[in-house]
Amino acid sequence: MSHDGPTIRSASLALERLVLGWDRYREAVADELGVGTTEIAALGFLYHDGPHTPSEIGHLLNLTSGSVTALLDRLEGAAFVTRSQNPDDRRSLLATATPAGRHAIQWYYDRLDEIVGQTLERVSNITLSEVITLANSAGELLIEQADEANRSQP
Repeated sequence: MSHDGPTIRSASLALERLVLGWDRYREAVADELGVGTTEIAALGFLYHDGPHTPSEIGHLLNLTSGSVTALLDRLEGAAFVTRSQNPDDRRSLLATATPAGRHAIQWYYDRLDEIVGQTLERVSNITLSEVITLANSAGELLIEQADEANRSQP
């Protein structure tokens, strides 16, 4: 499928606006929960994917080990996460969302689902499947580009 320049630019700007809106929404929720936006992202990974090691969290969020330790300290202080011994590797820990953490992030996603649902009601000529495909594809390509740029830096 061929797209002309202005159409692609309009789509790029619209996706940029989506990211800006998402960031502002996450900031507002993070403020309500008394944590930072990175903590919300980490809690989302733990909620959807289950326990993670600190190094896995660091890789997912592109954080240093020291930053992950501080992030987990903040989440633990908010009673959203616990750390325990990793049964597969006694030298590492696993971070797990607590019931309070799962409740908080479920609240975040419930509100987000409402926003997405309202948006889909306004745009009747696109299917949910198409939205998911577009978002996943764009996200994957953006991550690939960022990883490539990070690898090429000295």
